[in-house]
Amino acid sequence: MIKQLTRIFSIVALMVSFANATHASDVAKIYTSFFSNVVSENPDRPGFGYELVAETFKLAGKDFEIIPLPWARAQYLVKNTPEALIFPLSWTPTRNAHYDWSLRIFSNHTHFIGFNKTKLTADSAHQKRIGVQLKSGWDNWLTEQGYQDVYRVPGDGKELIKLLRNDRIDAWYTDTIISDYVIGHLDQKNFTYSDPIQTFQTYLATNRDVPYPHVAALKTAFKQLKDSGRLDEIFKKYNISDLNK
Repeated sequence: MIKQLTRIFSIVALMVSFANATHASDVAKIYTSFFSNVVSENPDRPGFGYELVAETFKLAGKDFEIIPLPWARAQYLVKNTPEALIFPLSWTPTRNAHYDWSLRIFSNHTHFIGFNKTKLTADSAHQKRIGVQLKSGWDNWLTEQGYQDVYRVPGDGKELIKLLRNDRIDAWYTDTIISDYVIGHLDQKNFTYSDPIQTFQTYLATNRDVPYPHVAALKTAFKQLKDSGRLDEIFKKYNISDLNK
């Protein structure tokens, strides 16, 4: 009798554990990092990227958890965690094989930004020392295009402004979302932007081998967000133009 009760309790415990595990897997784990105006630590203004992803999940009726981490760590976890997601991840050839790219959330443009310097081009920048955010899409692009003198820093690149002013680097390679926000908060603005260098497509991406199972529902919800005008409202809240053209 005792043995039978023990077996029953064991079976019940296994069923409870399975139920808990199943419930936990229903909560999407979404990895990100702090990027100026895209994802922030301010709960009242968490960033336009954070808001559009959160509202997409809410419209889709799916539970989610957004987890900020250092950007390199976030990418590593998504590549090695079934069903995990990540944003804002820009597509590059280097990254292509590691993720499922089902949901594009915006486009963005990059520039070489100098301080009191001549406007660079993609060609002339090859002879310069370029600062870039570590493991960013821009970092990938510089490597893919054969730039040799690259100085990489973690985070969203704010410290590269100091390096520019002190002539430690010749230019900062980044996108207009981040640069406009960072430079817009400075008193001194003697910065020279190159013409747009590259247009990147940025995604809410997911694990390549075991993708998030409700991507179709997210795509439908994102279209609703856009068609309703709510997406434009989010962009305007953060003083940026439409990034989905």
